[in-house]
Amino acid sequence: MKTKFILFIIAFIFSFNTHSQNNNFEVQKSIYDKAKSYNDPNVAISALYNMIAIQPENILLKDSLMREYLAISQWAPSYMISREILGAQPNNNFALEVSCVALQNLGLKQEALNEYESLYLKTDRVDVLYTISFLQFELGNFNESITNLDILISNTQTEEMTVSVSKDQNSRQEIAIRAQLYYLKGLIYIEKDNGLLAKDAINKALEIAPDFQNAINKLNTL
Repeated sequence: MKTKFILFIIAFIFSFNTHSQNNNFEVQKSIYDKAKSYNDPNVAISALYNMIAIQPENILLKDSLMREYLAISQWAPSYMISREILGAQPNNNFALEVSCVALQNLGLKQEALNEYESLYLKTDRVDVLYTISFLQFELGNFNESITNLDILISNTQTEEMTVSVSKDQNSRQEIAIRAQLYYLKGLIYIEKDNGLLAKDAINKALEIAPDFQNAINKLNTL
């Protein structure tokens, strides 16, 4: 009889704690929803942390937290949470892309390149290969960059694509991505001390986008 009473007390306490946790979770969810409607990311993030404390294995909550940090360009927590999600869901390509973007914005170019290469192997996305070629250029991997730029130029998907590039310190311009690809090739040939190939590549960029200010400026210096 005594054993049954003890078990009853334990079950009652467990049920009470569960009920209390569920109520607290719903309160935090209500706070999160209200913060989202008021566009208050700090309160939304705080509520998400409280919900995660109650349901630590809930990947959807961690995904929401990652997206909140991503939206306000908080790259370090975005990266850390993306890696935690990938630990539980290795095929989560969005979390992998967040990891890529976060590393790139943290200035960890080689680490970002490694992540982008993993993402490209999984998705075969043209925009990912473009970022890879750009990072390879920045890291001085010129031959690999040119190889990928040529792959992109020969890919029909890039015929209609555009990209936003800096025009000067205060403005940007939208140009055909193929113009940017040839421009990057020109920059690589400049680094390789091949002025003729550099001029040829930059002229091709200007044939595609005659108002491409970066290409105009660079051609004038050659």
